[in-house]
Amino acid sequence: LVWRDKPDVRADVARFVAMWSELLAQHGGPLLFGGSSIADAYFAPVCLRLHTYALPVPAPIAAYVERVRALPGVRAWIDGALAEQEFLDFEEPYRLRR
Repeated sequence: LVWRDKPDVRADVARFVAMWSELLAQHGGPLLFGGSSIADAYFAPVCLRLHTYALPVPAPIAAYVERVRALPGVRAWIDGALAEQEFLDFEEPYRLRR
């Protein structure tokens, strides 16, 4: 529904795809400026959302997203979030329980 009903989401994804495709081609990958950089860390939350919502992106961008998700710092962030057990109802009023 997010993809179908939100033209702004499709436009944002198209903008990221264009920008990342150009940078990957220009610098030869595997990350935006060749090796790991602050740019990849900056876009890690976007990569996680693209993955979580399973938004359609071209194969080279999907591969970039997976490379970002595999970076040690990003992997530690994901693992820490998955291990989190604290539930405070005022922080997540849309959830009934963990």
